[in-house]
Amino acid sequence: MQLQDELMSNEQLFFGLSQALRKFPKEIDRVLCHFCFKPKKVTNEVLAIDNSRKSQILISSIILLKTALDALPLVSKVLKDAHSFLLKNVYKSICENEKYALIRKRIGDVIDEDVLHARVPFVARTQQCFAVKAGMDGLLDIARRSFCDTSEAIYNLANKYREDFNLPNLKIPFNNRQGFYFSIPQKDLQRKLPSKFIQVMKQGNNIHCSSLELASVSIMIKILVINYVHICHID
Repeated sequence: MQLQDELMSNEQLFFGLSQALRKFPKEIDRVLCHFCFKPKKVTNEVLAIDNSRKSQILISSIILLKTALDALPLVSKVLKDAHSFLLKNVYKSICENEKYALIRKRIGDVIDEDVLHARVPFVARTQQCFAVKAGMDGLLDIARRSFCDTSEAIYNLANKYREDFNLPNLKIPFNNRQGFYFSIPQKDLQRKLPSKFIQVMKQGNNIHCSSLELASVSIMIKILVINYVHICHID
């Protein structure tokens, strides 16, 4: 009740806290669980298969944790003059806790400052590949350069198809299951798609499809990401 009264009577606190909480990733509870529980022991055979996935989850979780820790100074500023018991307790136990600053510093020693949590699948994958600072590991730098070159090749391919087949509104979305694919507004198609396009299917007002060229480069992207996170693997 005390907390509710304070928030209702103090607009600056209410809106400041709302703004600060928006900066926290929605998945922060899952990330905290990831770091709090010790994983089960598994055989080397299983680990050999699962290492890449494990590393990918770990990198993603560290990025999420960094994003949350980056938001703490704003929360601290907002709660500094709070009076209710709950908010004062949050300020004292979290905002004034030096351990969080130490954790943030350790993350900052390895993870690039500009890396942020993203919910868009390919943006999130790109952030993972650029998470570790350049110069930390030569192999990582090479893998990152290859990822950039291959990503550029995909968008160049899309531009080529737009021009070659007169499809100015052709888009190239990405999801984790399919990888890259073409999306073409059905209204733009005056005739049947050329045979170069494969896996054609209608999705709402759009046609989704691929090509052998796109499928090949999309697979290459997946391999590069797997190689990257494999190099990042932490036992």
